[in-house]
Amino acid sequence: MEKSNIKDRFIAYLFNIKEWGIFLKRFLALFVVAALSLLLWYFPISLFVAPFYSITTDRVPVVKEYKDLVGKSTTVALRDGLQNLINEGLVTNFIGVRTWIDNKYYQQVGEIEMFRIGVNILENNLARNRGTGGANRYIVQARSDIYSDFRIPIFTSYTTRVKQAISNIDRYLVQLKADQNKEMSQKRAVFIVNSDNLATALDKLKQQLQTNLMTQTTWRTQDDKFYRIKGNLIAMYDILKGIDYDFKDKMIDKSSYNENFIPIMELLKQAIAQNHLVILESMGHLSKLEKDANLIAQKLSELRDKLNNG
Repeated sequence: MEKSNIKDRFIAYLFNIKEWGIFLKRFLALFVVAALSLLLWYFPISLFVAPFYSITTDRVPVVKEYKDLVGKSTTVALRDGLQNLINEGLVTNFIGVRTWIDNKYYQQVGEIEMFRIGVNILENNLARNRGTGGANRYIVQARSDIYSDFRIPIFTSYTTRVKQAISNIDRYLVQLKADQNKEMSQKRAVFIVNSDNLATALDKLKQQLQTNLMTQTTWRTQDDKFYRIKGNLIAMYDILKGIDYDFKDKMIDKSSYNENFIPIMELLKQAIAQNHLVILESMGHLSKLEKDANLIAQKLSELRDKLNNG
């Protein structure tokens, strides 16, 4: 009898029009609050928040040198570049902010593009064990982690994915340290320092830069292109500064360090120092950066060819 009463009460509650009315009112209220909150974030709250995320970089990063382990300088430079993006706050995760003031957004997009190339270089060239025929599993995962679509116009998990990439790069470094004295066939992590690998790495960095240089613009997108190229150059400086420490002797052997590599680093510093709140092509802002970036790409080609043929 008691079970029957419970069943009857449940059925009565389930088909109670009054209770359904209360539920629908509360659900509608929650929907309205959520929609209003999103609208207020988009405008005007994000308009006031945007200036705090609008400061762009005009100085080259400080890159540490590690003499205790071959490959650590290059790898840590790449890892620290990604960490700096996290520390600054990824504008890619803030809908509205990138709408009102998008200089920082496009600079970060440019950096992410180049850091992706850096991880790809590790996976397929510098950290690939040719003896066993495989890439390091942590570098493979790191490359996957930073291939999320950061352009989705909602609060995304991209920050989490970048943090995962950083953690996997750290795991690779731990293996690299543990395996440094093992036979090549037994190594789980390697870093191969030779001229051919460096030449390939430089070519991939150059190709990424040239991809953005070929982008067509209108007067409304000139600032987007400017800061995307600048982001490429900032990340490239990070990567090349790490490469400086690990491949310096190889470049000296090829008579290309002082003659080619050092001038490239100086050109990168000059280009990164260009910083404008408003990009005006009437003042030659974009064309000046494009000229410098094209010169950097040309110098990278010269250095690549010298490493291959020197």
